[in-house]
Amino acid sequence: MATTILSTALDFNNIKNNLKIYLQQQPEYADYDFEAAGLSNILDVLAYNTHINGLIANFATNESFLGTAQLRSSVVSLAEGIGYIPDSKMSARATITLTVNLSGVAGRPSLLSLPSGRTFTSSVDDVAYTFQTIESYTAQDDGTGLYRFTDNNGTTNVIVYEGALKTKTFYVGPFSENDVYIIPDINIDANTATVNVYDTATSNTFATYTNILSATSISANSTYYILKEAPNGFYELSFGDGVNLGKAPVAGNKIVVNYLSTNGSDANGATTFASTAFIVNAVGYPLTVTTVSKSIGGDISESIESIRKNAPFQYATQNRMVTAADYTSLILRNFSQFIQDIKSWGGEENTEPKFGTIFTSILFEDDVNATLQASIKTQTESLVDQLGIVSFNIEYADPVETYIETNVYFQVNPKLTTLSLNTLENQVNSTIATYFSNTIGLFDQSFRRSNLLALVDDISPAILSSTADIKMQQRFIPSLNTYANYNLRFPTSIAIPDRDTPVITSSLFTFNSTLAKIQNKLGSTTLQVISAGTGTVLVDSVGSYNATSGTVNIVALNPSNVVGGVNYIKLSAIPTNSSAVTPQRNDVLKFDQEASFASPEIVSATN
Repeated sequence: MATTILSTALDFNNIKNNLKIYLQQQPEYADYDFEAAGLSNILDVLAYNTHINGLIANFATNESFLGTAQLRSSVVSLAEGIGYIPDSKMSARATITLTVNLSGVAGRPSLLSLPSGRTFTSSVDDVAYTFQTIESYTAQDDGTGLYRFTDNNGTTNVIVYEGALKTKTFYVGPFSENDVYIIPDINIDANTATVNVYDTATSNTFATYTNILSATSISANSTYYILKEAPNGFYELSFGDGVNLGKAPVAGNKIVVNYLSTNGSDANGATTFASTAFIVNAVGYPLTVTTVSKSIGGDISESIESIRKNAPFQYATQNRMVTAADYTSLILRNFSQFIQDIKSWGGEENTEPKFGTIFTSILFEDDVNATLQASIKTQTESLVDQLGIVSFNIEYADPVETYIETNVYFQVNPKLTTLSLNTLENQVNSTIATYFSNTIGLFDQSFRRSNLLALVDDISPAILSSTADIKMQQRFIPSLNTYANYNLRFPTSIAIPDRDTPVITSSLFTFNSTLAKIQNKLGSTTLQVISAGTGTVLVDSVGSYNATSGTVNIVALNPSNVVGGVNYIKLSAIPTNSSAVTPQRNDVLKFDQEASFASPEIVSATN
């Protein structure tokens, strides 16, 4: 006879039933009617208490682990426990150039200064935002009275950040008081914070402390600060203890924190900026503002799922670059607001092995222009110099985009639905587009035909089955009226030549005044240029493809024009295995909706 209470379920009714079963097994309650007795109320209380205690224990246990915690305060605290500080809100930033024309002005100075904190106004979707500089710029008279502002490196690009400049002041008490410095602003951009420590409340001399995230070495006299998210969403400022993390302010010191309080991603997309007049000799002169790139990079605080994903990898790097994963993690730590995705791999894994090299491919956000991309790569190289292994180099590999073309055929019985055939066809096309939007577009994201067709079949009971023909597509920009070679690589192997259907085909272009396309010779890997109208071979050999390696080599192609209002030629290939296309290294899959279609076939079957 069982003498214990079952404890495998936390459901209230199950707990109460287990208690009843236990009591019924006792001799004194063998014939007791629990439902009609007052003891039933006592069982309710016991079951309720057990149920609540079980839930509390379950919640508390879940909140103790990074992988299961649900509260942001728990996730942030657990991440900080392994040395990961989640990103705060980030200010949108724009690049502009600034000039002042003082031509003909008597007594004009040879040098003008633009201090940090100079404000500019702009708007996004009719909402006004304030941008400002966070460093100083200078401009020299070019001899004609034109002044162009530059930074310390002589660069004419002026970076302005969105947000309101705020200041928080703290006074350091005795060490025994264990002061906590809280900045009560959930909109702080921690990356713009500056921390100055003054000797006394009235002193003009100060020491500037640096964010510990930028530290490469720390001694007892290092001046670093830690700015991290507190459990209530505000930000807590702390310092070292004079031993492990550098020195701390002492009693009587004054701490002044300046930072931008930002609107985050809302200010992305600002394109025009206005400023008040520039004052020279007490006279205002127009400050000419030219936009180099619109505002980008504004972001919300790092999400719970992002923290949960990135914290373990950041912990594994230990702030040094050894493995390929270290490169990915530390680059993301510094430039995540500009990056959609990143992929790093060792040179030994490259298509052409290159030992002693880490390859990195960055998929930037759409608004990040070429100038900013180059700047981020340069800054990354500096980061590698600080944290990387001396014998290792970093090389950038641009993402390689491969488009997927789908020809979906589905059987439909119109009698099993009230929807028209056109409506069903539109729903199929919409489902296909949604599938690709949700599943590909980043590194390591594969296309799987079975998953796509399962979604198509689930659209309506009237769709009885579906199938699809799949092609991979690469694009290249040809040199018009010039003989040139082109080498393309697909992420997977290409089908072997077929005697009935071409494996390789291209979009149309003009060749010798004839509308033409590239196609492999039936039963051969040799590529030909053929007439799109008659099928006549115009060039017998213009290269070949390697089915195993998935490479296509086009030799001495000389088109005179590209058809379709674009500047590229599409080259499509049938994969060896159409059921799945899996990208490698820096491959990124995308969907070519223009080259895809869905075609219904009416049937009378019901299953």
